[in-house]
Amino acid sequence: MRPGQSLTRLTARLLVKLENHFNHHCPDLVLAHGDTTTCFAAALSSFYKQIPFYHVEAGLRSHKLNSPYPEEFNRQSVTPMARHHFAPTELEKENLIKDGISPHLITITGSTVHDAIHLIKNRNKNETGLGTQRSLVVVTLHRREANLSITQTLAGIRATAESRPEVVFVCPMHPNPSVQKAFKELLGNQKNIVLTNPLPYPEFISLLMKAQLVVTDSGGVQEEAAYFGKNVLVARGETERRDGFSSGLVKLIGVTAESTQRFITETLDESNLKKPDNQTIHDQSPSASSIIADVVERNVG
Repeated sequence: MRPGQSLTRLTARLLVKLENHFNHHCPDLVLAHGDTTTCFAAALSSFYKQIPFYHVEAGLRSHKLNSPYPEEFNRQSVTPMARHHFAPTELEKENLIKDGISPHLITITGSTVHDAIHLIKNRNKNETGLGTQRSLVVVTLHRREANLSITQTLAGIRATAESRPEVVFVCPMHPNPSVQKAFKELLGNQKNIVLTNPLPYPEFISLLMKAQLVVTDSGGVQEEAAYFGKNVLVARGETERRDGFSSGLVKLIGVTAESTQRFITETLDESNLKKPDNQTIHDQSPSASSIIADVVERNVG
């Protein structure tokens, strides 16, 4: 991350560096995951160089181009440039077909998030140093389109922390300097709020496993927390992921201070905590990674 970097400058730097890399290494195929600006730039650079581009976690849609921003634009823009699409579920496959993608260019893989968690959860011995809190709330916020409203969400979190001193709020802060500044200004010096630097992935998963509640604007964290059967409050107006909604574990709460405080307070009440109907943690077989590797091997050899 560079302080104050714009999407324009980030995209330009990525395109130049990717072009230099592709010219030097001449790859047979480019494989990229998700909806980041890096993924979009990799697809565009591959298209310019006429290198086959395979998109992992394809087909997620909110159908609102500015939300999540710029991720929804990135996903929709990558789709026509990709030669093959790895969709997590049948829903994402249907989205891609509606976009004009031929079914034979789509492979359903299952969740790559679940795949990653499965690889580390049984061997995860890393501790966050926070012990086991009876009431632990994990907070992650980082969305670009939420920069103007993040102060409202953080104000709601602080008000809840002040009224519920028995609850510990742990906030791994995104490296974006403006996001860190907002967290420190609005949540600093509150005894039951812990601000941390971004955690290594195994430590973050360990933290999620201990949480009673997760407040996030991240689609990935939504999916990770729902995997573990955690109650999740999504600080957005909409989400491109459906994980946890059918079970009632996930709720969209908007971005106002009032709604944030109300939903956190209500959900922390044990009578309002939703329990998963079945064991939520599960293994997928075969793994998403093995399905992707098999398709790549058959197409590239």
